[in-house]
Amino acid sequence: MTDFILENKFKNILELGFYHGVSTCYIAGAIDELGGGKVTTIDLETVRTKDPNIETLLTDLGLREYVDIYFEPKSYIWRLMKMIEADPSPRFDFCYIDGGHNWYDTGYAFFLIDKLLLPGGWIIFDDLDWAYDNYPAMKNLEFVKRLPEEERITPQVRKVYELLVKQHPNYGEFMEKQWESLENQNWAYAKKLS
Repeated sequence: MTDFILENKFKNILELGFYHGVSTCYIAGAIDELGGGKVTTIDLETVRTKDPNIETLLTDLGLREYVDIYFEPKSYIWRLMKMIEADPSPRFDFCYIDGGHNWYDTGYAFFLIDKLLLPGGWIIFDDLDWAYDNYPAMKNLEFVKRLPEEERITPQVRKVYELLVKQHPNYGEFMEKQWESLENQNWAYAKKLS
């Protein structure tokens, strides 16, 4: 991802989902190498207590100044609404989505991001073929067990990519990248054309 950021000289980046903050550190490192910029990253309040957490990692690496962190009680969707409410104009040139992983959150996030993404900007969707049933840490959680089987076994990020993003008239230059070293780890790229 850092190569992609450096090649495109992205300076204003939105990240949805950061967990410990490792990806944020890579993004902020690229921003630092470019000579400045800003990363806006959003995740759940529950990740604040991870060890290590995002603030510790960024501070230890000297990258904290490049990142605005938002911890939300339920979802990044509400924070995106607040951003649009404060200023609906496009401002991000790159968005990395690594949260939600379901049709509802990711699909709605795409339409909200579209309002905030500059023409020529890119989106990367992480975990394209992730599904609840193929992720051991989630598979046996009570809320997952209550889901209909089709929702548990369906790679929902791929559904968003295929049915919403690729069919959107303002997006193109689609590509996918499979990580050979990690099962079910792949990215989907889309560029906002206008």
